[in-house]
Amino acid sequence: MTNDQIKKYISIRVTKSGLNPFPRKTYGTITAIIILCVYTIMTVPAVHAQDAPPPASGDSTTEIAVSDTGMEAASALATIVYFPVKAAFSLVGGVVGGLTYAFTGGDEEATNKVWETSMGGNYSITPKNLTGEEPVHFMGPSE
Repeated sequence: MTNDQIKKYISIRVTKSGLNPFPRKTYGTITAIIILCVYTIMTVPAVHAQDAPPPASGDSTTEIAVSDTGMEAASALATIVYFPVKAAFSLVGGVVGGLTYAFTGGDEEATNKVWETSMGGNYSITPKNLTGEEPVHFMGPSE
């Protein structure tokens, strides 16, 4: 038997014996879920910082700091959801912009309009966005 035949035999035996409960494609998904769970677990304690009781001395600077920390944590959680959507939109816009360049015969003005619209804008959510002081610009400037 050659080495390839031995490896194939062992992998078949491992799969049939039940030692390998998941197909190979499933391991990437499981890894991504575990990483997301760990990241979420690391972020959640910061959100609970706004639940802290005010100090007995009545120091107002501590209360402001706790409130700011809560808003920063909320903006971080919002960015976790917002950024992948914005990044996917920008990626698709980049491809569409490239196709625009190809199909318009090299018209850079049309291509730049597509790219500015899809790739411009905010990529993160800030506390000012959550309080309404600043708007969230999903798409870039359009004229």
